[in-house]
This record gives sequence, structure tokens and C-alpha cells, in this order.
Amino acid sequence: MGRRRGAGGPSYRQVPGCFSGRDGPGPASSIRGVTTWNLILALALAGVSAQAAVHLTLVTNLAGFSVGADRRVWTSQKLPSPAPFSELVVSWNALPEAAFSLEALVHDGPDTSRWWSIARWSSGTNSPGRTSISGQRHASGRMDTDTLSLTSEVSAVRIRLTFDGTVEGPAAVPLIALSTWSAESSPTNALPVPPSSLRVIEVPRKSQTDYPEGVTRWCSPTSTAMLLAHWGNVLARPELDLDVRTVAAGVYDPGWSGTGNWVFNTAFAGSQPGLRSCAARLGGIADLHALISAGLPAAVSVSYAQLKGAASVAEGDGHLVVVCGFTPTTVVINDPGVGLERVRREIPVADFLRAWEASHRTAYLVWPANSALPPSPLGTW
Repeated sequence: MGRRRGAGGPSYRQVPGCFSGRDGPGPASSIRGVTTWNLILALALAGVSAQAAVHLTLVTNLAGFSVGADRRVWTSQKLPSPAPFSELVVSWNALPEAAFSLEALVHDGPDTSRWWSIARWSSGTNSPGRTSISGQRHASGRMDTDTLSLTSEVSAVRIRLTFDGTVEGPAAVPLIALSTWSAESSPTNALPVPPSSLRVIEVPRKSQTDYPEGVTRWCSPTSTAMLLAHWGNVLARPELDLDVRTVAAGVYDPGWSGTGNWVFNTAFAGSQPGLRSCAARLGGIADLHALISAGLPAAVSVSYAQLKGAASVAEGDGHLVVVCGFTPTTVVINDPGVGLERVRREIPVADFLRAWEASHRTAYLVWPANSALPPSPLGTW
């Protein structure tokens, strides 16, 4: 369904330099413009205890990066992660006129000298300079379109941007998001809230079946288009309600020959004036509830077979849907893979969680640039 593998608010503590350690708030980081929270903590929510190892770092200022002599190459200092990780998803927001290559170097693993190419990016529909970099494999890991998968856990990363044109630096890239995941991660699969706190957001409905060229391929851009249309309604900006064909062209990845690249979808959403967006692994359903409670629907990457109740992932059944809310027993979604009159669906919580786990709980987050994400009850961000 357009994805190669099983599946992918008002104010939060976005204080540059804030850092929380293994047992709670810790010392402030010295890195300018970096917001990090750790999710290595014991949870006792609704009687559910779990440990998870997912973590989201938002770099909101490139001023601390070192700059090459020609000002084209910007390199971060070492960005530590309080939780060791074996998978890294790097997403970004950039001005429409910015064009650059993005790379990542990991620390404390078996190979700390290899720069992995995350992507070459430029905005605009059918941009010739935009692509993921295929064929990156090494004894220490591989780059799987939008996800760096490592053979052993590491504890830090460095980011390098090489700009192609005249627009570079802090103004050109207002956000870089680093989402990490470890095999030690286990989800929290209960909503620790009373039923009265549950809500459903009326997200505009769109269907990929309305587009013959995308009927089996465009779940991701259709979900992204629904999120943009939602913010168009909320912010009274009808220009954000883009046709799915426009979004599909804007997120197309020649390196994968498709529109399902997670970080290209969020880069496109985050290139819209006044919005921010990132791809993130979440800690569990309570994170989704916090987003919905704050009015932020999220697109999530799932196994379509498991979403429909199957016990296991089917070959090539990765799919994107938009989470709109909750009832006491179901997750309310907009499913772009069915006819428009059936897009709004309710999925039993157990089926949803099993399907979402196939992507290591990947989500597309979109929020207004002058606002921020709500607090994560699980400490994910």
C-alpha cells in the first residue's frame, strides 16, 4: 500500500538545552537549540509497567554547528542520546528554496568514521535534486531509505549538512529531528485516562482510491494531505488543503521510486509556511492520546493486514492511516486505502497496537510553528 515494509499543541517543554536523564530531569545540555527527553523510565500507568527505549531530539537552531570556510558545510557537535539506540530516523524542515545533502555519523559503535547519507533534499514538485541514497550497506549497518539500522547500539550522533545553493544555515533549516529506537523498547499499551477524556478530531477525509495512478501506492501522501488539510481548517489557511497529486509529487523519492519515504513526507509538510513536522517513534498509545487531546492528529505506519485483524504481517502490506481519536475500546482513524465514504473507521485497540508495532510505532507529527508538541506522558520527547 505504498510502503515497502510493515509499516512507519499548546505548549510543551521545548526549552533549548533541556535534558532529562535516566531517572528524571537532569542537568541542562550545553547544546544550543537542542531539546531532548529520555524514555528510559519505569511506568506505572493504569497498572501497566514497562520500559521503553525510544527518544526524540529536536534540533531547533544550527547556530552551534561548525561552519566550513565557504559556509556550505555545517556540522553539528556530538549529540548524545541518553538511551543507546540501534535505529535512527532523521527528519528535517527546510525553506522551500533550500537544497542540501544530509548525513549522519554515529558514535561508540564498531564504525565511528562512516558518514551515512540520509538524503539529498530540495523542495518543489518533482524536484530533480531530491532523493534517498540506495545501496548503503556496511558491516556496521545499512540505510533503509529513511531508517539507519545498526548492527549494535550506539549512544550519540553527529549531523552534517552540505548546502547546494545560496540559502544555507539556521534560517534555511529551522528543525532537524532525531528519532531513535532500541530493541529494548516495549510499548505501553493502555490509555491511562478516564473515558471522559477521550475525543475524536474531525480530520478532513481523503482517499487514495480517487486517484487511479495512486490507488495502491499513495497511502502516505494521502495521509499527509489529510494532516495538512486539518491544519488548513484550524489555522484558517485553505491553501494548506492540497490535492493529493500535489503532495505525491512533492514527496516522491526517486531513490525508492515511490511516495512512502517517511521523512520526505514530513519534510514536505514542514516546508509549508507556518508548520513544523517530523517523523518519530512513539513510546505507546498514551503518546497518541496526548497528541489527540491537544488537537494534533497523527499519521501512523501500520501493517494493513494486522490492522484488519490478521495475526501477522503480510508481505508488502505497509500502510499509513491518520489517527483521529479514541473511544473506550477503539482507535478512530481515517484510512485512505478505502473509498471516500468509508475512510472514517474504528479499529479495536488490540488490532491497532499490533499493526502499529510493525513499524516500531512510527508516526508523522505536524504542528504549528508558533506552538509546540504537548508534553509526552511517556517522556518520548
